[in-house]
Amino acid sequence: MKKLHLLILFLSISGFANSQDKQIIETIDIENFWRAFDKLSNASSKKDSISIIQTEYIDNSTEFFKEFIKVRNFNAEEYNTLIAKYPRFWNSIRPETENVQNRKYDVEQLLDKYEKEIPNFKRPNVCFAIGCLRTGGTVSKNLILIGTEIAASTPDTEKSELSGWLKSVIGTFGDIESMVSHETVHTQQKKGRLSDLVDHTLNEGVADFLSEKISGLTINKVAYKYGSENDCFLRKEFLADYSKNKTDISNWLYNGSRSKDRPADLGYYIGYRIAEEYYYKSTNKKKAVGDLLNRKNYKKIFKKSEYLRKSCS
Repeated sequence: MKKLHLLILFLSISGFANSQDKQIIETIDIENFWRAFDKLSNASSKKDSISIIQTEYIDNSTEFFKEFIKVRNFNAEEYNTLIAKYPRFWNSIRPETENVQNRKYDVEQLLDKYEKEIPNFKRPNVCFAIGCLRTGGTVSKNLILIGTEIAASTPDTEKSELSGWLKSVIGTFGDIESMVSHETVHTQQKKGRLSDLVDHTLNEGVADFLSEKISGLTINKVAYKYGSENDCFLRKEFLADYSKNKTDISNWLYNGSRSKDRPADLGYYIGYRIAEEYYYKSTNKKKAVGDLLNRKNYKKIFKKSEYLRKSCS
């Protein structure tokens, strides 16, 4: 009997340990958003609408979504403005966002791929929530925060009400798995100060390269198509900009609202190509992955890069 008790205790502890190793994939905030959305039909004023969003959605935030709100400064008034401005968009994206709760196994399988490829991989938690159309994904330490209204959009998503950068990117990120894959790499990058254009460019390019290498997924098909077609010009422009002002990233990253005549965020493409070259020229691929995940190496990797300095054919 004593042995049986010990066996049960061992299995209980083992089960608890395994459950602790598994990440949490949170989707409750999506349910909370749509509950608030439905109640807006009963609102009698703008003030009433804002109050509904605050009490039904924001005040009911999971701990993960509270972090998302803190990182991106979401607020009830902004949600109310966007819901009123883009009604067809919201009704169109709803089924895709509500289906995310059925995709948890897909996300777990995706993270399994990373666990096999990255030494000492720490599985991140994932929060799927509805943001304010400002971010498809970001991270906070070992927590992935997904703006599902962007990440879950498809080419069929209604976007006639949208304009500018937002209209150009909705439906182009591939799938929620693509966004999670990119952000997963960010959770594994070792701390290091991102001080200039090179650091920021490699930070994003490495995430794109390793995401594609490990999962076959990318979030930047539009930028990469343009990049491959204009590679020589972009390389020259990047080096010229870096020589002129090393800390100015405005022409290359996070420039969706400013990029008018070409795709935004072409720094992702430049960083990808530098990371790709470094990886394939390395004889020790595991070490190369470790190097790419260490932000302190980015200046060294940049200086060794022949990609940026090769002649145009």
